[in-house]
Order: sequence, then C-alpha cells, then structure tokens
Amino acid sequence: MKRGGFFIRMKITDSDVKRIALGSISDRGARNYQEDSFGFSSVKKADVEKYGFTAVVADGMGGMSGGAKVSAYVVSSLLELIRDSAPDIPRHILLSKALCRINENVVLSGIGGGSTAVSAVCTSKGIYWCTVGDSRIYLFSGGTLTALNEDGDYMNRLMEQVISGDMTFDEAGENKKKDSLAQYIGCKNGISPDGNPKPFVPSLGDKLLLCTDGVYNALSETELSESLSMHADEAAADIRNKVLLKGFKDQDNFTAVVLEFTK
Repeated sequence: MKRGGFFIRMKITDSDVKRIALGSISDRGARNYQEDSFGFSSVKKADVEKYGFTAVVADGMGGMSGGAKVSAYVVSSLLELIRDSAPDIPRHILLSKALCRINENVVLSGIGGGSTAVSAVCTSKGIYWCTVGDSRIYLFSGGTLTALNEDGDYMNRLMEQVISGDMTFDEAGENKKKDSLAQYIGCKNGISPDGNPKPFVPSLGDKLLLCTDGVYNALSETELSESLSMHADEAAADIRNKVLLKGFKDQDNFTAVVLEFTK
C-alpha cells in the first residue's frame, strides 16, 4: 500500500493527473444502526478505461422504515447501471437517468424508505458528479473548500421565494417544512438530480469529498479543510477521528469518501 491510500491509474486529458488515490470511512456514530451506504465500481484497468471509475455515497433517511435497504439499493443499482451502460453515453446524462430510474424502482417497490445520493464518475475527460438530497460533494483545491452542490431541502426553495419577494425571511424560518428534504430517492413526485454537464478537470493535489450530513453537521469547513490537507486515506481517517472526538450524544451515522488527484 503506497502512502496516500489505494491508487487507481487514470490519465485525465488536459491535466497532469495520472492517478486517483482513495480514502473512505463509515461509522454508526451514536446510533445503534447504520443507514449509510457507499461503494466503488470495478478498479480493473479494462473497466476503468471503458466506464471510468465511480464512487457513490447514500444516506438512508432516518425515521423512515427501510432507509438502510434503500441506501444499499441506491449504491448497488447505480454501480450496476453504469457498468451495464453503453460507454458512449455521456456520463452526466447516464448518472441523472440512472438515479431517476432508481427512484422510480424504489417508489414502485413499496419499501417505504428513502435515501440521498451523491456520486462522482471519474473519466479521462474529467469528473462528472450528480446528487439527490442533502449529501454533499466538496472540492478542496489550493487550500479552499467549496461545496459543489446545493442541499435538496425545502429551505433552499423557501429562500428562492424570499429573494423573489413572495415570502418574508421570518415566514421562511417558521415554515414547518424548512428542514425537510424537497427531493430524495423514494420521492413519489419524482426527482431532478443536480449535476455538472461539463466535466470538471482537476489539478494536481485537488481532492473531492463525498459525504453524508453526519459529517458536515458535525465538522466546520475549517475542520474539514484541515483533514483534507492530508493524503486521501489519512484525510478520511482524520475526519472520522474528529467527528468521534466531538462526542455528540445524538451523532448521526456518517460516511466520507475522499478522491485525491495525483501524478
């Protein structure tokens, strides 16, 4: 094992990146159950060259029966749909359609649970990401941490109404739905996944963090940046240690995947 964790060889066009280092952690926190799931696609050279490399993180929705089942289904199904897809289908379209199909299947299954989803597909052209719900994907570049997606909650929608003048800030704050998810896997009204149609080309040393809300609700962006200044595997381990050291009695399940772009 080389320092920086497990490496995948992948040359990204128009960059000096030749490898991607992986780091990952998942913990129950203070709960006696685990509703988070995560997974990776095949790391075989032929598969990576044909389909790219995919990382997925899903957070089963607490308080809803079947959350753990849905999150596990999201991860396994998304990886399977990408593996079985035609290589020439644009990855951003594939991700969005796959998550919509998974949502339909969950609704039809009657499991009754829900899940968020955040995924990244690394290809020779760059990185595509897609999210549903409030799990996040961050870019850590040049010492700066940037959230690439918006939380799929009602508060964002309410703030749009505040900006347009259709609602006051106080009314938004008092809305009973403000802390609820506006969309998630298992949503009967359908979903509109958030993603990037144009591939992101990383620079050497850039990192992507895919994580559930148990991570970013526990740690500040400053604390996350401190962890992400380390190599991928060390960064993931440090995030876990930081969260556990907080000792929150109601600490949620938390999961983090770190992708580091290197020579």
